[in-house]
Amino acid sequence: MRRGVVVAMLCVAQIVSAQIRIIPQAQLEAATPQAQSSTLQFVPREVDFGTIEEMSGVWQGSANLVNIGTDTLALTQIKTTCGCLKAEVQKRVLAPNESVAVALKYYPRGHAGRVSQRVLLYTNGATETPSAILTLRGLVTASEDRSDDYPYSRGVLRLRQEVVQLQGETREVLRVACMNGGSIKLRPVADAMLLPKGVKVYFEPAELAPKQQGDMVVEYVPQGEIATADSFKIYIKGLNLPPRQSVVEVVVGKQRRE
Repeated sequence: MRRGVVVAMLCVAQIVSAQIRIIPQAQLEAATPQAQSSTLQFVPREVDFGTIEEMSGVWQGSANLVNIGTDTLALTQIKTTCGCLKAEVQKRVLAPNESVAVALKYYPRGHAGRVSQRVLLYTNGATETPSAILTLRGLVTASEDRSDDYPYSRGVLRLRQEVVQLQGETREVLRVACMNGGSIKLRPVADAMLLPKGVKVYFEPAELAPKQQGDMVVEYVPQGEIATADSFKIYIKGLNLPPRQSVVEVVVGKQRRE
């Protein structure tokens, strides 16, 4: 009987997608350490990579995931709180007292400053609440002026891309890397009155110091008019530009516009 249960869990684990998903920063506080399962734990629960340079390349590390319970567990999802952090695990079913290494990759480029990101792991026994949480900490020191990495300008606001691609089928959270290319503080704000229903756009951080890098975050929930739209525009205020010169285009659908 026990063998049949294990086989069933193996089938479930193979069906469930292992794709890493990104959740918005606003949901970080909901994923508190109290959500840790008493039977599934990261060892250690925190990984500190110390101090690395922004252009030093990919940092790699790992942590062990241990099933300290009495039942076999199937790992169903791995989520991270930033696209700069990737987590991979080779084994999807853990027997009691079994452990597996979780490989970590952190991409520091464009993320200078203090780092506090999380890996959230879900099992077949807890589909809504993470069963185990790993925190990655460290400090990324800023590199020299990276203006060349941001080829698109909207005044002093420089962007890594000027067209955002949405699949348009499910909820999405996308980040467009940006930088203040000017000599004074910049506080860009998307004109919410001109956004379709289901779209929210904001900047992290909200205020960019000179040469500071950040993200324009686009949150998208398919509904109403946007469900059938081919594209729409984000108008950015606070750039001292005419509206037509402060636009970022969003294309909805699987075909990217050239």
